[in-house]
Amino acid sequence: MKFLAAACVAVLLAQQPARPPRSVQPLGAEPLPVLQAERAWAGADLLLPLIADSSDPGVASAAIRAVGRLEDPHVVPTLLALKPDYQAAAAVAIAQSLKGFDSAADPALVQNAWAWLYRIGMQPIVSDGGLRLAARAVGPMGRIKYASESQLHGAEEVLRRIGVRAANDPKLSDIYNSVMRSFESLARLNSRLARLDDDSRTLLAKVIENTAPNDGTTARLYAFSALLAAGGVDPDLEKVALKDDDWQVRRLATALLGGAGAGLESDARLALVRERLEDAAPQVRYEAVTAYARRGGPAAMGCEPLTGMIGDDALHVALAALDALGDACKDDEGITNRVIAEARTPQSTTSWHREAHAFVALAKRAPDRAALSMEAFATHVNPWVRLYAVRAAAAMNDQARLEKLASDANANVVEAALPAMRRLKTPGADAAAVAALAHEGLQAVRAAALLLKESPPERRLFRPLATSLLRITRAQSETSRDARLALLDAIAVHVVGDDALELAPLLKDFDPRVAEKTAEIMTRATGKAAAAAPIPILRGSTDVPADLRQCALIELESGKSFRMKMLPDMAPITVERFLKLAGDHYYDGLTIHRIVPNFVIQGGSPGANEYVGSREFMRDEVNAANVRGTVGLSTRGRNTGDAQFFVNMVDNPRLNDDYTVFAAIADNEMPVVDAIQEGDVMRRITVARCPR
Repeated sequence: MKFLAAACVAVLLAQQPARPPRSVQPLGAEPLPVLQAERAWAGADLLLPLIADSSDPGVASAAIRAVGRLEDPHVVPTLLALKPDYQAAAAVAIAQSLKGFDSAADPALVQNAWAWLYRIGMQPIVSDGGLRLAARAVGPMGRIKYASESQLHGAEEVLRRIGVRAANDPKLSDIYNSVMRSFESLARLNSRLARLDDDSRTLLAKVIENTAPNDGTTARLYAFSALLAAGGVDPDLEKVALKDDDWQVRRLATALLGGAGAGLESDARLALVRERLEDAAPQVRYEAVTAYARRGGPAAMGCEPLTGMIGDDALHVALAALDALGDACKDDEGITNRVIAEARTPQSTTSWHREAHAFVALAKRAPDRAALSMEAFATHVNPWVRLYAVRAAAAMNDQARLEKLASDANANVVEAALPAMRRLKTPGADAAAVAALAHEGLQAVRAAALLLKESPPERRLFRPLATSLLRITRAQSETSRDARLALLDAIAVHVVGDDALELAPLLKDFDPRVAEKTAEIMTRATGKAAAAAPIPILRGSTDVPADLRQCALIELESGKSFRMKMLPDMAPITVERFLKLAGDHYYDGLTIHRIVPNFVIQGGSPGANEYVGSREFMRDEVNAANVRGTVGLSTRGRNTGDAQFFVNMVDNPRLNDDYTVFAAIADNEMPVVDAIQEGDVMRRITVARCPR
């Protein structure tokens, strides 16, 4: 039913008020008519005429891309009927329009889209020009979840013939890489429908073995990813990948050792994991540490490999080893003493990571010894250290300490403590949750509401829940949605009869989701029909940069820095908003609060968490791929960007078609980003023209 929801959202967004359109074309952006329509969150009713009525191919192509971003399957027939001049743009838009679409809802629609793409992909490819025309189908064909095995295998046929044709000519390496990327998404999206056929798996295996001139790092990475998704990696191919020249390929192969293992026996698998502990790339060593712990390495071969990694030059690797030692070789007193030595009280507010991770490991290994240091960690001046004290207290079943931490001044500490109290059945859990409803941090309020939703119905809980909801609503922040919906879910459990009438002002809320939920609750509680009539906020700023071709220099508190190059041709509205916020010093002093090694880092939240951001939602501009070094807009659902951003630490094809990519970091500056740790502060962001 996602396509119905998308259609409804598109209608709602098209009705939202906007400030007067800005009539100056920013340098680097898409054509102004389309830019103005997307700024106003226009739907298909406004965008489709820009295609039909425009004599400017640039305007039409940009409008086609914008239509695809609506992810509305109903526009696919219109896109299929566009004239051949717009074939390339239409193919991409069709694939995006079918994002997440259940083919069972309309098999004929998927069949028509497949047949249209198949005809493009199967046209003659004798000349390079003909090949490039056929290659228009390559990317889109891999982005659709098909209805039948014949459609899947037809898509494979197109990819194979174009891939074979492009394999040996360096001038066609871009097409060849696109074929491999498409194989990856095709296999991943259709894994439940059928496996890739034998011919495709054979072709991909040859790419991994580096048999053709164009089997470069990108081709090998995505060929291996495709075979992973298709379940086609055997022990021999796994060993080839583990010795690949590219660390991203080796990392994926090492991750496979920690999972399905490519059919390798346990001893052989662990032996290969131990080899990767010595890999030159820290990303591979990190994966090897987690694989060793996950696959029973400590029980089979001991913990010496893990203790050896505590001293790794890459802090992420060392922290992973400390984390693993919380559960491994607990009877080894020597290791416990080693962890104790690491778990000293942090003496600095900037260097605390080793000590905090070691303290949690100690809490799991020797709770009595960790108890001696609990006071120092739980009252530390740095809230990040107190957050780890919550994790340690939960591991130790220290309910009294959790109850104290649940009233911490920092909302992230409260958010962590509340569910731990409920999980351990701490007597004061509900009282702590009620108290947290008055917290200024939305994340703490949300956590409290989620807990109270699970409590038995009790009328007295309605009052603090409603008070918290109305207080947060007064701030008129779209990005309070998660907390407010959680409060409404809890209210639905505890409200009785006409008490629900107090929620009536929310029927005209600025957030349609909140207004609709309120109407449901009032109708159910009172027995009288209530109707949502949301009044959306005025969005958008008239003060935007005239030139979007800028770079943002992020200076860290550590003294190091890195530069983001904006990509206005991909995401002009997001670039506008980011540059405006950076110019207003919004980001100065905020943290990188989320660190997931070998995935992403994320920052830009005033609350140092995913639930607090800038006041207005940002419109999605899905387009570019999430490759290592690209910068994306963090969201929690379509069109919910709140100015938080993430950096892809590796190629993350699973994020493609879901997130706006608006900037990129140069390869030579990524080592700075690789070293960023949880809580690192962005001292300042400065915007300027990019250096040549």
